[in-house]
Amino acid sequence: MNELQTIAGCLSQADKILLLTHARPDGDGLGAIAALARSAVAAGKRAELLVPDRVPERYAFLFSQPPAGPERFAELADAADVIVVIDTCARAQLDGVAQAVVDRRDKVLVVDHHATTDAIAAVQWVDASAAAAGVMVAELIQTLHWPVDVTVAEALLASVTSDTGWLQFANTDARCLRQAAWLLEHGVRPDKLYRRLFQCDRPERLALVARMLASLRVECEGRLASMVIRREDFEHTGARGDETENLVNEALRIGAVDTALLLVETDSGEIRVSLRSRDAIDVAAIAKPFGGGGHTRAAGVRATMNIDDFREKLTQACAEKLGRF
Repeated sequence: MNELQTIAGCLSQADKILLLTHARPDGDGLGAIAALARSAVAAGKRAELLVPDRVPERYAFLFSQPPAGPERFAELADAADVIVVIDTCARAQLDGVAQAVVDRRDKVLVVDHHATTDAIAAVQWVDASAAAAGVMVAELIQTLHWPVDVTVAEALLASVTSDTGWLQFANTDARCLRQAAWLLEHGVRPDKLYRRLFQCDRPERLALVARMLASLRVECEGRLASMVIRREDFEHTGARGDETENLVNEALRIGAVDTALLLVETDSGEIRVSLRSRDAIDVAAIAKPFGGGGHTRAAGVRATMNIDDFREKLTQACAEKLGRF
C-alpha cells in the first residue's frame, strides 16, 4: 500500500481531524487545507483548521471562520484522531508548533510536494513531482470518494494556481491540468477566482512595489536580479507583510533574467528571502547552505543578519552557479 492509500485509510477511519499548513502561509497550503476540511465535514467528519501565522487577507474568503492560531495547537491536536500537515515537511516552516507536532508524530500525516523534508510524521506522502499540494489533496479526496462542491473546488483551484503562477510556471504539467479540469467541472469560475485572488490589491501594495523596483539590481550580464524591501518601506507605504507574496516574480518580467531574489526585512529584523529561477539553476540548492529549501525553481530562506550583507552572500552564490551555465 502506498502513502496515498495509507493516508486515505487513516482519514476514512478518523472522526476528528486537525489540518494545518506552514507559517507564512500561501495560497497552495491554505487552499489545500480549506478544501480538505470542507470535504471532510461534508463526509461526516469533524475538522479543525490551524495556521501558525496570520492568513493573508486575499485568502480569507476560503474559510467560513478564521483558522485557529498556534496557541491552540495542543488543545486541538490532543482532541484529534489524526493531524494532517499539508504543504510542508520541514520543522523550520512550522515555527512555534514544530516540536509539538513531532511530539505527536504517531498520529501525524503529511501531504507535501517539497524536496526539503524532515521526519515529523508517522506517514509522509511527499511527491516533489506534484505541481502543488492542491494537486495531491485533489487526488486524496478522489481516493476517499468524499463530497466535492463548488466551495471545495474553488479552494483547490486557488491552491493549484497559486503554485503554478496561474498555470504559467514550468511545473504546470498534464497531471496538474487534469485536476484543474476536474475542478472546473464542479462549477468553479476561473475568471472570478482570478479577480478575487490577483486583482484585489490595495494602493499601499502598489506603492510598496514601486519602492521594491527602485531597489532592483541586475548582474551577471543581465541574468541575475535582486530586490529588497526594508522595514521603512512598509512604514512609508502602509503596506502589510503579507502583501509581499509573489513580488519576487516582478524581476522575471525582464527577458534576460533567469534567477531572481527578493529579500524582505520584517518588523522583528528577520530577513525572509524568496528565490526564483526559470531554467539555469536549482535555487533550492542555493538556499540549502543558508538553512532554507523548497523547489528547484522556487525556494526560500530566513536569516537574522544585515539585509545588505545577506543580499551580497546570496547574489554571490547565485552568480557562481550561473557562471557554470
